Amino acid sequence: MKDDALAPVIAVMLILAAIVTFLSIYNAIYIPSMKESSEVEHLQNVESAFQHFSSDIDYAASSHQNHLTFSEPVQLGGGDFMFNLLRSSGTLSVVQDRNTSRMCENTIYNTIILNSTGSIIGALNDTLINFSYEPISNFWQDQGYTWQYGYLNVTKYGTLSTPLQYTNMSAVENATESGSLATFAESLAGVTYTMDQTEYPVYSPNSTNPSSYALSGNCSGLNLWAVNITADPDHSFISSNGYGTLKLTSNITSTSFSYLVTDILFQSDQEPFGDMTIGNLYNESFANVMCGNIKPNKTAYNPPLNQFGYQIDQSVSPVNVTLNIVEIQVEAY
Repeated sequence: MKDDALAPVIAVMLILAAIVTFLSIYNAIYIPSMKESSEVEHLQNVESAFQHFSSDIDYAASSHQNHLTFSEPVQLGGGDFMFNLLRSSGTLSVVQDRNTSRMCENTIYNTIILNSTGSIIGALNDTLINFSYEPISNFWQDQGYTWQYGYLNVTKYGTLSTPLQYTNMSAVENATESGSLATFAESLAGVTYTMDQTEYPVYSPNSTNPSSYALSGNCSGLNLWAVNITADPDHSFISSNGYGTLKLTSNITSTSFSYLVTDILFQSDQEPFGDMTIGNLYNESFANVMCGNIKPNKTAYNPPLNQFGYQIDQSVSPVNVTLNIVEIQVEAY
């Protein structure tokens, strides 16, 4: 065979070898690199959506507004690019918070309202939720996100978890005592009051005519505020490689007990806010109620159990008590 006949064959073989080498490098290095880069961008989008929705919950809890609605789209799948459209997927879920170390694992505090006979005429068991994203067939790392108690955690491989915005759990505890998480805890319960504006006569000694008029220093109205965050039982989970949505709606229900209330009791647990318990927050809020006809109930006072109570003397000056519950329902779909 002549050399000039072999040359085209060798050239074709070299071209094929170059193409095979290029395709091998393309599949072994370029495609995984591009898919990892796309997956990182996807997880950044998830993180941003969770941060926005966390702010939505903070606002809904603190503003005490009726008929609020917020929604955030969450990218569940990623890792695709122009030359490889295969995507990962993920799950988005919302569940009621449970902690077996609490006295009642489903609630963070409870409020009981009593009348003069000791009968319960009103009650509330306050709850929280957590929501999470978990990846499926991720092209980078199995990194997910979970929101609980006002802050975000980054999760890895379904078992490891670390706070996103704090260096460690000690920093989380510090924020619970005096930082942003304390602000979130404070938004979950509170008390406002109205002073009796009736002017009563003040008499001088040995005088039948009033020398002046003054306010009694008693309350005429007491508003209890409580935030209850629940998961929508019908829309709490989605699995997809497209987009999911986190949505919250808030509604306020107000119950007036007229002038029947004589005792208010509340108790909370050390979990999840440590010393910044809802019971302590309620107690501090009541301590700012400067009314002569509302006094601490020493029998119910038990700080080690985060249990407190207040008595209302309806005979001195009637107090209209209203329980306002901000119901925040969170759903994933």
